[in-house]
Amino acid sequence: MLPQRDASTDTGFTLIELLVYSALLVVVGSVVVGLFLSGQTTVARVRDVTLAANSAQVVADSVATNIRNSTDFSLSMPSGTDQFLVARTAQRDDPLTWGCVAWYYSSVGSGSIYFRQSSTAILSPTTAELATWLLVDGGVTPVSGTRIFTASGQQLSMGFVSRAGTHPPVVISSAATSRAGASGNLTCF
Repeated sequence: MLPQRDASTDTGFTLIELLVYSALLVVVGSVVVGLFLSGQTTVARVRDVTLAANSAQVVADSVATNIRNSTDFSLSMPSGTDQFLVARTAQRDDPLTWGCVAWYYSSVGSGSIYFRQSSTAILSPTTAELATWLLVDGGVTPVSGTRIFTASGQQLSMGFVSRAGTHPPVVISSAATSRAGASGNLTCF
């Protein structure tokens, strides 16, 4: 004969308890997954804005430093609203040497700024030549109007917006003054 089971000694979960625990697990899991996805979106946004800010700051620092260390510079608009800036600047050599640096703002597409350095004169590049220049920043537009660079005597002002996809843009506004009067025979433009 089989022993009788006592109902008071049975252990385990009822169907109702299993359903409640399962529902709680689904709610907690949904919250955790939502937080993870939100964190991933925030990380991507911060990365995009940081990259845009870094690129814009590299351009601003490069232009300001080289214009301050230049004896003269030339700003022109070779095609449409494109701008070509070239300067004769002191290099960081000992003894002091002179070099040529140039930036080209192309308004094509979303706008880009390119850079080139040389020991000889730098002329306005063709489209094919521009492809060999260093792309410093993309997604660049003027703060207002059609120019990112403006010259007044020996002072150069710059104002541009660097875009970070659909995120808030990074606005750069700065000015630098060339130190005229240095000697040397290098012609950069």
